[in-house]
Amino acid sequence: MTTNSAPPVHDTDVLVVGGGSAGVAAAVAAAEEGARTVLAEASGSVGGTLAWQLLEHSAGFHNVRGEQVTGGFGQRLVERLMEIGASPGHIRDDVGYTASRTPVDHAALALTQSIMLDEAGVRVWLQSPIVDATTGDDARLTAVRVHTPAGSRVVRAAVVIDASGDAAAAALAGASFQTDTSARQPTSLLFKLGGVDLALLLRHLREHPDQVRPGSVIGEDDADHVNVWGLGGLLAEGHERGELRLRRTEMHLAGWPRRGEVVVNVTRTRAEDSEEGLGLAHAELGRQVFEFVRWFRNRVPGFGSCHLSAVGDRVGVRESRRVLGLYTMDAADVRTGSAFDDTIGRGAFPIDIHSHDSPSLSHTDPVGSGFEIPYRILVPSGLGNLLVAGRCVSSTHEANGSLRITATCFTTGEAAGVAAAHAAASGKRVEDLDVTALQDSLRSRGARLAPS
Repeated sequence: MTTNSAPPVHDTDVLVVGGGSAGVAAAVAAAEEGARTVLAEASGSVGGTLAWQLLEHSAGFHNVRGEQVTGGFGQRLVERLMEIGASPGHIRDDVGYTASRTPVDHAALALTQSIMLDEAGVRVWLQSPIVDATTGDDARLTAVRVHTPAGSRVVRAAVVIDASGDAAAAALAGASFQTDTSARQPTSLLFKLGGVDLALLLRHLREHPDQVRPGSVIGEDDADHVNVWGLGGLLAEGHERGELRLRRTEMHLAGWPRRGEVVVNVTRTRAEDSEEGLGLAHAELGRQVFEFVRWFRNRVPGFGSCHLSAVGDRVGVRESRRVLGLYTMDAADVRTGSAFDDTIGRGAFPIDIHSHDSPSLSHTDPVGSGFEIPYRILVPSGLGNLLVAGRCVSSTHEANGSLRITATCFTTGEAAGVAAAHAAASGKRVEDLDVTALQDSLRSRGARLAPS
């Protein structure tokens, strides 16, 4: 016999939807600023794409000059990982695409984030997707329904932060979205190979420098971590022989020589906007993974005895829904280093655009010494107590090619968390916050708001 009793109601100051890079930063920041905070994550762990899609490193902490642009929570997390040997910290980018890369041990990353959430006093609800949202006459979210392992729950929060990546809460609340979606970036599935003799690969690349991206530095055989971007000649041969259906002119390898492990970023396909879109993409990406593993064993020096040791637990989504906010960052803002009175942080990663039907990147655009990020792109139009963070911020397709990077997600997440705590304490609508007070709080947390 079933009952129709109303689900329990939980009152809180801040509800964060999504436990990836932006969501964890947001929840920790909100709680540390004094707000009662709940984080609802649909999967069984925090960590998001960086941890469980096996993203080989966090990128975007430094600009091309080597100046650090991301501090605050993101830097604190890196330092925690360094303390336990789960990251070498910010190291040279061997492939010359940016000034630095920040490799991470994926499992240790997720566990460390979970501990930091607990230390901050965040109530973390895992396996708890949101399924509905209600707005009142004043265009505020009055209730969010969450399906938890213990049953349906209703959360009444003073402020909601959507850090889901796909703007799940914003969509349920009726937010407006950007319309330039025809060129959405492709999905990928990263995988890890074990049993790799990286010294053999690096020796091959030193003997064949045309196999790597111009400007690359070939790492040492006993280095803690190496980056390789290239193998175009071997990929072309594999495609011509019929060993690889997917035609690629380059790939990225993130290697740990002492461990004999390599994370491979090479697969891609388009995911249709439908209920089964990601499922179909996952199957196609799986076929590509098996083809590439076989090809590595047969054709790439150092990989003759390799084995598939891990695959991302989700399809890697580079771009999905982006809200229409009080301001929309565009490519010019990013390329020319625009400055904003309401800056909440900085970014510096190149505009990085992939295409599902191109064998290489669609294009990349440099961003000089970096750009400022305005608070207004975190504020969806017309919703008084909703903020967004991560890749769903208000931005064009081109600008999002830089803003979606993990270091920038830490920045927008932390800013959203502090802003939410301020709004909850003051009762103000998020668009009416005292931005100067927000900036002061962010600076006190180590955030880098403007060039030093």
